[in-house]
Amino acid sequence: MTLFYRLLFVLCLISANAFAYSGPKGLYVLGYPVNMPDVSLSNEQGLSEPIRATTSDLTVMVFWSQSCAPCLREMKALEKFYQKAQKDNINVMVISPKNSWKDAAEERKFLTKYGAPTLPFYDDTDNSLSLKLGIASTPYTVIMDKNAKKVATIKGETNWDSDKLYKMIKELIKD
Repeated sequence: MTLFYRLLFVLCLISANAFAYSGPKGLYVLGYPVNMPDVSLSNEQGLSEPIRATTSDLTVMVFWSQSCAPCLREMKALEKFYQKAQKDNINVMVISPKNSWKDAAEERKFLTKYGAPTLPFYDDTDNSLSLKLGIASTPYTVIMDKNAKKVATIKGETNWDSDKLYKMIKELIKD
């Protein structure tokens, strides 16, 4: 019987370790990259851009909405993250539902008001990307590699000012 309790104790220790998380809140790195859907988004100029046609080593896609308080709190730090990420060939974009805005000028003005005057934004014109990725709430971040594979996600509000988060995202770049 003591062997049983010893094994149970070891199993509990292993299980507790499996749930230990030393990275930034919410960052989940996929064990195996997953193909991204073949869809297009509407850019600030109103042109359709396929998400899989990336030239960046990584693309950080933050799904947000104007009525999402955590999304708005993230914007200023996300703008700083974007400025830093450009130097490392990491693309950053915010993606919102098309029906949220009258036009691109309104969306740009809104982003500027919340501290993100240069952050690239895209509209998920028919919510096809959100639906195909199973995104039900915002903020939600999907990180895609240069081969158009989803490699990580972040559910919920994120501390984009975190050096640890930046380092972990940068480590996702594969040659």
